[in-house]
Amino acid sequence: MLISKSENLIIQIVRSHKLAVFTWRGSTPSDVFRQGTIESLETLRAYPNLNRIVLNASNYQEVIQDDIIASVNSTVDYLGVAKGNYKMAVILPRNILAKHFINQYVDMLNEALKTRFVVRKFETIRQSLSWLVMPTLTYFISQRVWS
Repeated sequence: MLISKSENLIIQIVRSHKLAVFTWRGSTPSDVFRQGTIESLETLRAYPNLNRIVLNASNYQEVIQDDIIASVNSTVDYLGVAKGNYKMAVILPRNILAKHFINQYVDMLNEALKTRFVVRKFETIRQSLSWLVMPTLTYFISQRVWS
């Protein structure tokens, strides 16, 4: 189900698999990135049964370190009031500079949140879905969510 779509961020959920998909693309100014982070966390609040997340940054072009730190801090604050544990698969950007900052983001989240929020990096959507949900769903979701 499509929740939100803008030039830089698409938010989708698949309730039956407790899955949220956040697809970032292009370049975003700081205010847009930070608002997108808040919108993503609000989606998790609105659908408390979701505990699997795909952060698809494969077509993301630019992110700055201050925005990464703000996003990690917002996520840590959110998890302070959230129930349950989460698994997040991050699809790394193709852009080398963006990949560096997204790697930093994943490392910071894993360090800050330990086992409540397990974050792993992947090169493809298929790999991420295999880790998050049953492998038989990979084809179904890749055809319906990513189109």
